[in-house]
Amino acid sequence: MANGVIYGKGIRFPLILSRRFDWVSGDDAVAQAIRSILLTDPGERINPEYGAGLRRFLFAQNNLSTRALVRQTVSDALQRDEHRIELIDVDVTADESIDTLMRISIVYRLLDSPTPQNLVFPFYLDKGIL
Repeated sequence: MANGVIYGKGIRFPLILSRRFDWVSGDDAVAQAIRSILLTDPGERINPEYGAGLRRFLFAQNNLSTRALVRQTVSDALQRDEHRIELIDVDVTADESIDTLMRISIVYRLLDSPTPQNLVFPFYLDKGIL
């Protein structure tokens, strides 16, 4: 079965003004969905539970407690909202050079693949995910 059939096809975000939409499919569609989950606040879409709601951590202190809460929030949201993956690990680390930066590392496996995938999202406590 083709990767696009299993994992779907959608419009690539962010949208770029052109004569037509750019499409994303397969494992790129899953990576885009993970980013969407991280950027969405619960209640923002049709399903009131969808999304990680990371904006609530804006302006929090970059300490062990906050990083543990972010890790649990991301893990819970991905396990609840993204059924095309097996979540292997979520790690949240402080950046050594920028006080307000956390790096959210997500390791997952697509359900039909033995190969782990890795995504890293920079989360700025003063700006969010860029």
